Parts: sequence; C-alpha cells; structure tokens
Amino acid sequence: MTFETQVLIAFILLLGLFGWVGMRRGSYSELIFLGVTLVSWVLLQERGTVVVRITNLGGKFLALLQSGKLTGEDPAEAIQVVQAAPDVVTDASREGFLFLVWALVVIIAFIVTSDARLIKKGKSKQLGFVLGVVNGIVLIALLLPRLSAWLTTTTAAQATSGSLNVIVAFVTGLWNLFYQTLQNILQRIGPISPSGWLLIITLLLVLIAWPMRGAASKKK
Repeated sequence: MTFETQVLIAFILLLGLFGWVGMRRGSYSELIFLGVTLVSWVLLQERGTVVVRITNLGGKFLALLQSGKLTGEDPAEAIQVVQAAPDVVTDASREGFLFLVWALVVIIAFIVTSDARLIKKGKSKQLGFVLGVVNGIVLIALLLPRLSAWLTTTTAAQATSGSLNVIVAFVTGLWNLFYQTLQNILQRIGPISPSGWLLIITLLLVLIAWPMRGAASKKK
C-alpha cells in the first residue's frame, strides 16, 4: 500500500468521524458552526489589527488601574503610566494571538451550537453528515499547517516502527506542549491573584458543564 493511499484512508476515517458528529449534532448546528468558523477566520485575518489594538488598549487601561493613577490629580502621571505599559500583543505574537482568539470563538461556537435547547437539530441526518464532513475539511485545512510540523517532529521516528510507541510519543508530546504553553502564559501575565484563579476555574467549569446540561435535558 502506497503512502498516498494510507493518507487517503486516514482522511476518510477522520472525515467520517466529523460526519458522524455532524449527524449527531444536526444540520442547523453544523451550518451555524461552519458560518461562525469561516466568518471569524476571515475577519481576524483581514481585520485582526482592530482586535490587537483593542487588546493592547485594554492592557494599558488595566496597567493604569493597577497603578492607582486613574483617579489621580496629576493627569501627566496617568499618561506616563499608559505610555510605559508594554503592549499585550506585539508584532511577534500577533499571529499566535489572533489564532488563539479564533480558536476560542470556534470552541464557544461548538459548545453553544451543541445545545439542543438553543438550536434545533434539523430533519435531515444526511445533511448533518455532509455538513459535518465540510466542517471537518475546513478545520483540517486551517489547523493542519500548524499541526503538521509538530506531528512530524514528535511522532515521525516512532511511526516507522509500527508499534504503539507513536501513541505514547503523541500523548507525551501533547502534554509537554500543553505544559510549556501554560508556563509561557503564566510568565507573560505574571502572578495571578486568588480572585483571578477563581474566575479562571469558574469559566472552565462553565465550559465543561454547558454541554452536559443539553445532554441531561434530552434524557428527561
């Protein structure tokens, strides 16, 4: 079996999984999710500078709040604090930041469109399957350039051995990637207050619990 055939089979399996998810979620959910995914990607690529500027302005305003100069009597000190505050998003981190924003939009859109109380499934399971495959193609096309280099360096050596080492290498590499990313984020934003950790944990719990509410309502 040629390498091209193996790649084709892998894509068929992956797209089949997306199609099955689309059939379960319904055509309306998949259509809305597809629209949000594409529109948000195009807008961030074409007008991402606006998001970057708003984020940097928000960072400077936060620095002003932390300095206590917002209500100060000397406006010059407040201006100096704002000017001295570093940009949250630099030219070097712009692409990664916009990708992160897009990823968050996609995740939120997937969670919201999975709630059957908000969006009806649609009558055609076949259309849901097709739209699921289309969503799979779109996501693979947008994510593959970022995944391919990492997958090549992480699992290439183990993949040729034909054993389960490739799975171990993938899981280990994924954990290291997650840990390094989290470490970089914490270093960038600095120490987090207890209230900040509480907010982060609350948001994570909400993201986890939201799809479960829809599943629980279906059982009733």
